[in-house]
Amino acid sequence: MKHIGKILFAFGCFVFSINTLAQEAKNLPYKAAWATDLEDWHVVDNKYQSKTWNWKAAEIVSITDSKKANDDWLISPVINCSGKGTKKVVLNAGWNKAQSSNVSLYYSLNYNGDVAAADWTLVDENIIPDSHPYGFKSAAYWAYSQKLKINANKVHFAIRYQSYRQAGEKQNEIRIRRFKVQGK
Repeated sequence: MKHIGKILFAFGCFVFSINTLAQEAKNLPYKAAWATDLEDWHVVDNKYQSKTWNWKAAEIVSITDSKKANDDWLISPVINCSGKGTKKVVLNAGWNKAQSSNVSLYYSLNYNGDVAAADWTLVDENIIPDSHPYGFKSAAYWAYSQKLKINANKVHFAIRYQSYRQAGEKQNEIRIRRFKVQGK
């Protein structure tokens, strides 16, 4: 009888852990609400610490250029992108005063909290084209969309900011809003 109790207890723990792991991955369609903060997104500052990704407003995050070299990552929670269909990353991006930023999109299948140890796949090196006008009115945001062939149940996306051209050239605020990952 004691063995049956131990077996049931062990089975219950196993089911609980499987359910907990399954709940950790966000399912598609995924939308970053960023309602009152960065939520479960992770910020990594590799260089100049006082300029980093911050919550700006509902659905909006921002970073301000510094006069020094920056390398700042904003990393999503794990997203379940399993399935054969094409996935689509959609967001709006903009800058305030000038075309002075280098904002890239990456994804990783093995990110575990250490940016340097993960393998990152570059999706797009410059998600805001240099020719795009600036300003934060709705029409001034760049509508970005990229289709990806990813079939993995644990995917992290990263928005990476690096100083544009050379540090100190311009100081500018960059905003990302309405980040979504969709799939079939």
